[in-house]
Amino acid sequence: MMRNSKLTVPEPFSAGLLLSYKCNSGCKHCMYACSPKWDEDWVSQEDVEIYLSQLSGKIRPSVYGPDHVDLNSGLHFTGGEPFLNFNLLLRATEIACACNIPSTFVETNCHWCTNDERTEERMRLLKKAGLGGIMISVNPFLLEHVPFERTDRAIRIARRIFGENMLVYQSFFYRQFKKFGITNTLAFVDFIDRAGIGSLNHAEVILE
Repeated sequence: MMRNSKLTVPEPFSAGLLLSYKCNSGCKHCMYACSPKWDEDWVSQEDVEIYLSQLSGKIRPSVYGPDHVDLNSGLHFTGGEPFLNFNLLLRATEIACACNIPSTFVETNCHWCTNDERTEERMRLLKKAGLGGIMISVNPFLLEHVPFERTDRAIRIARRIFGENMLVYQSFFYRQFKKFGITNTLAFVDFIDRAGIGSLNHAEVILE
């Protein structure tokens, strides 16, 4: 190892802006240990403006174009659960649009999707503010905390509003939950009893 060598850090081409560690869930697999126990220490609007202005001109759009989204391109808002502070999420979307950042989307666990009207209103407000798409998280860890009917509602409405820019991560579990006829929450151990341990081959788990 050369003592005077310098580490060159390449410029970012995609990014995720974590708005807070606060979350309605406390999933066993969460890489950031997000949970309801965290203080509501949300990133400030001023810091959002600083971060996004620094990313302006560096973020690459989706290979399908700047108006499309995919998991490995663009900018996504995440947490925690971003929808716990909808006003901040909406403002962050407006700032990203003003900075001409392409392929923007938000990641959500859908806990807030308690009825059709609220779900559609919030999604339409975000799209009007410039949000390109939405990524809906679906996995057996979240199923312990979020009633599947809310996830199903979010997917149905998001498909109508965002079209092909509605991403389901992971679609394997979504199809599996639909097959099982799940409508409410389900404990992780009960899911394993029903689906078998092999289903976790499709899950991404970070062990501590």
